[in-house]
Amino acid sequence: MLYALADCNNFFVSCERLFNPSLNGKPVVVLSNNDGCVISRSNEAKALGIPMGCPAFKIKEYTDPRQVIALSARHIVYHDISMRIMSILATEVENVEIYSVDEAFFSAPYPDIERNCEFLTDLVKKIYRYVGIPVSIGIAPTRTLAKIASHHAKKDPACTSRVRALTHPDDIQSVLEATPICDVWGIGRRLTDSLLSRGINTAAKFAAMPKALVRSLYSVSVERTQRELLCEDCTEPVPNTTTRKSIMNSRTFGKIIYDRDQVSDAVLYFARQCAKHLRDEHSVAGTITVYVRGDYYREDLPFYSNSCKIRLATPSSSTMTLVQYALIAFNNIYKQGYAYRKAGVLVTDLQPETGYQMNLFDSTDTTKQTNLMKAIDKINNMYGTDCVKLAPEFSHAQWKANQSHFQKTDSQLHFYGLCHPNSLKSSIIGINI
Repeated sequence: MLYALADCNNFFVSCERLFNPSLNGKPVVVLSNNDGCVISRSNEAKALGIPMGCPAFKIKEYTDPRQVIALSARHIVYHDISMRIMSILATEVENVEIYSVDEAFFSAPYPDIERNCEFLTDLVKKIYRYVGIPVSIGIAPTRTLAKIASHHAKKDPACTSRVRALTHPDDIQSVLEATPICDVWGIGRRLTDSLLSRGINTAAKFAAMPKALVRSLYSVSVERTQRELLCEDCTEPVPNTTTRKSIMNSRTFGKIIYDRDQVSDAVLYFARQCAKHLRDEHSVAGTITVYVRGDYYREDLPFYSNSCKIRLATPSSSTMTLVQYALIAFNNIYKQGYAYRKAGVLVTDLQPETGYQMNLFDSTDTTKQTNLMKAIDKINNMYGTDCVKLAPEFSHAQWKANQSHFQKTDSQLHFYGLCHPNSLKSSIIGINI
């Protein structure tokens, strides 16, 4: 069996260029929430030496910041484009396993490598034609090798088809010798430092280590990574139907917040978002946890961090119920006089909405709340996300992220996409920018 990995090239930057073609050929970076650090770079920005994760204020240390176009992230847009790409993959190949917003593993459709390369080359062209995002695909006997193959398909200028196959032993060995140990999937920064201290600086040297030594020095998971480099498939596919065990919604505030109402407004918003995600997944939550935290790096301010966990009387996905419990938890941990920089809401003990245990002593009319939530979701889906919301929410919250680098455009982008992963029916879909 052969595995393939589809990896979108410079995904966030590619999405921005999709909306604004004038960015093509220019050094572009996309910044994280609060415009804090670089999370996506164009090839031109990489050539300037700007590293991934570089704080925005340090860009000037690598190049003239006026040469670089910095943009605030628009994750909702990126997720929508990602789902269009994953829908195309689902119609063309089997066993699609979404690994991240810009990556997905799947089973290679043919046992013959030449037919696979020809088919996947056409698939790369189809995704670019329908969605406009460049994609690279790697093929190999294991997921770890497929990850390396996709990396070479993206970086190697000689690979014009953006499809790279690693199946022949000599080819695999040469690629592993050219792959730094830090670029191996599953080898983090600390593990990289440890291996480098032992003279292991390439994937080939790591693969040549005695397996017993790798297991004794590190862990079974690291040994599995090594075995995968040796063409031993050690992982099992994770079905996309697996339901989540928890949902978290949190954010670092755009600035230090002292006002109690502003912090509670953030908690209220996070609880509302968790409730919406629960309803989208047809689940209910049995427990809710709220946490608040100050700014750990501000030595001039007293630091405070705390959390509170409450079990719901009856599992629910109602916005009003989750907000009620979230505010109770917040009131239990809030302390006056501290500066707050982050807050979040976590819902756990998730269960299907059709089979949870009711509470005999709970007087809440769950049927009425369920119908109300369905009506609110329908209105918001039709007229806008925040068209109907709870009255206590502020219209201009001070805690929201600093994002001052959005593109300014009034155009509309049209996609020639697929309506459903299991449908070949095509449609024109527009997004206002």
